[in-house]
Formats: sequence, structure tokens, C-alpha cells
Amino acid sequence: MSLEIITVSGASSGSGKTMIAERLLKTLKGWSALKVTVVHSGACPTGRDCGACEGLNSEYMIVSDKNKLDKKGKDTMRLKKAGARKVLWLKARPEGLKRGLKDAVSRFSAYGGKGTRGLVIEGTSILKHIKPALAIFVKRKNSALKPSAKEALSRADLVLTLPLRKDDFIKKKTSFSSL
Repeated sequence: MSLEIITVSGASSGSGKTMIAERLLKTLKGWSALKVTVVHSGACPTGRDCGACEGLNSEYMIVSDKNKLDKKGKDTMRLKKAGARKVLWLKARPEGLKRGLKDAVSRFSAYGGKGTRGLVIEGTSILKHIKPALAIFVKRKNSALKPSAKEALSRADLVLTLPLRKDDFIKKKTSFSSL
């Protein structure tokens, strides 16, 4: 079984990636989700205590612990509540992203025989290493692009500028295998 993949990338933290991933998961029944965070050395670029850097002692780490994924307010919890069949969180250093992404996606592929119909991946640096059926890029009007976002934007199939109006996101069944 080939796993269909949709990626949701964005201009920066807070651009609306998770909101768009939630909307996709509400529409695409039986799909799973992967949250990808690239951890850099030094000070956190977001300036927040998000927990992404905690416990990362190798090139990458795949978080499957429900106690970490199901924390109130976390993106992973939002993806699960939106209807994701299974949710994982890949935390990777830039040098481990390719291997970590391959490992994480293979866990969903193995899960595919148990009902996963496709995978929504939320992350911006991932498009260097994966060719999805659909690559969505999310930005706010006049938003500045972080460096990884410039490459993601150049590879996007669809660019959404937020805020969206209610009618901007069409809810209809779409087959991504024909893309």
C-alpha cells in the first residue's frame, strides 16, 4: 500500500500550519498526522518554552508517548482532536532530519494495513527530503519568511494566505493519487 502524503509548511512559527492541518484531518477521514520540529543549536528561535529541545540527545527522536502528545494546547493534541488516526512527533537536528523523516514515515506505512489512509505532515524543512502528493504553504499577509520557508515556498503546490474566509477552504472529497 502506498501512503498518500500532504505536507503543510509555513512562513514561520504561528503562521497557521496547525490550523490548516486540522482542517485537512477533519475532512480526510482515516488519515494520520506527523508533527515535525527541527531543533537548532543555541537559543530557541521562537523564544518560547515549547519543549521541542527536551530530551533530544541524538540526531532525531520520534515521540509516541501519549503523555507528551496529548498535552493540552500542544499541536499534536490538536491534530489528534481533529481526527488523526495516529499522531507522532519527529524532533530532529538538521543533520538528522532526512533519516528521521524516513523512519517516521515508515512507521505510518507499517500502520497503513491497520486503517491509515494517508498522512498529513506539518513542518517546513521537510520538503528538501520528501515529494508529497500535495505541498501546502501557509503564510499571513506581509509575513517575513524564515530561511527554510523560502525553499518550502518554491516547492509548494498551493499557497494559502491567512486569514481565510469560511468559504476559502472547500470541503469536498479529493483524490490526491491523480496529482
